[in-house]
Amino acid sequence: MNKMKLWLEQTMMISFAIFVGITLEGVVYALMGDDLFSFSISWIQILSVILTGALCSIPTSICFTDIDHLTKSGFLVRLILHCAGLYVIVALFGWIFKWFVQLDGFIMMTVIYFLVYVFVWLVTGWFYKRDDKKINKALDDIRDED
Repeated sequence: MNKMKLWLEQTMMISFAIFVGITLEGVVYALMGDDLFSFSISWIQILSVILTGALCSIPTSICFTDIDHLTKSGFLVRLILHCAGLYVIVALFGWIFKWFVQLDGFIMMTVIYFLVYVFVWLVTGWFYKRDDKKINKALDDIRDED
């Protein structure tokens, strides 16, 4: 998969997952007694989510395109550094764009971050498996013709 396609897929998945997380945050606050209709998001926050998705996709495109030569421990170290680095980016964007103003908002953002991180990895793995199955089927079809 080329880097541009990976970057675009990651940007869309990350942004979508963040928006789902924001929606869940609104529902959680509504269940805790807040007025659901008072929960709002401004256009700058929407733009910041898309920018966060795009920026967080860059390290992914760089770190995880050529991993065949890595050992398991090398991959694990790269994964931990990747997760920590993206968390710093997300926390910084959250602070700059006022995604949270109090500690409970920061905690909610942290929970959403890790849910998004796991979601993106699961969907990326599913995409790779789906692509592998298509390629293997095409190769089998070519072999059958011979």
